[in-house]
Amino acid sequence: PRQQPQAGAVAKPSVVADLISGVRYVLKWPGLLMLMAMAMIINFVVNPAFSLMPILVIRNFNGGVGHLGALESALGVGMVLGGLVLSAWGGFHRRLLTSLVGLIGMGLGVLVMGLTPPTAFVAAVGAIFLVGFMNPIVNGPVFAVMQATVAPEMQGRVFTLLQSAASAMSPLSLAVAGPVSDAIGVQAWYIVGGLVCVLMGIGGFFVPALVHLEDNHQTSVPASDTSVSA
Repeated sequence: PRQQPQAGAVAKPSVVADLISGVRYVLKWPGLLMLMAMAMIINFVVNPAFSLMPILVIRNFNGGVGHLGALESALGVGMVLGGLVLSAWGGFHRRLLTSLVGLIGMGLGVLVMGLTPPTAFVAAVGAIFLVGFMNPIVNGPVFAVMQATVAPEMQGRVFTLLQSAASAMSPLSLAVAGPVSDAIGVQAWYIVGGLVCVLMGIGGFFVPALVHLEDNHQTSVPASDTSVSA
């Protein structure tokens, strides 16, 4: 027999209702909204750099699988070492400043990848190592800040919204990066992507809503104000 819902039971919010409440929560918090926008832009300009790396190796460095393997290894080693350094160091007191410094460093690495001449492959290996090293420096403090500032009952919705919005940029950026790289060269995407990251990192220091995100979380919109009826 079909079980009937008990009287007075609270209906479970739908996925759409959770999404809407998450969006409302973010929209009423300028610092968090800006952080999400930056994550989307970073994914748009940087993710194709990893997918285009085999083309960069062939067209710019006239290399093969050995060259690509060296770049991939340097990237992986950089990520591991970056995570270890962040764990031991802990970052600056204002954790978002750590992310901004990491973003500048990551942008410089991507930029050098695009500017490296064919005869300086070692410089490209060092640049991709820097990109990998700075990756956890950028991402680690961001998630720590969100866990510390976002209301516990909203964290699942906000994290899901952030990751979904950032991940949605990957297929879109690849669709754009392919034709652009064919038209003006694969190195151009690295140069533009690196410059965008560097400029965002530097500009972030001058945006109070972003720098003081950890300080103003108590004045952000209460989670109860974002509830929607399902």
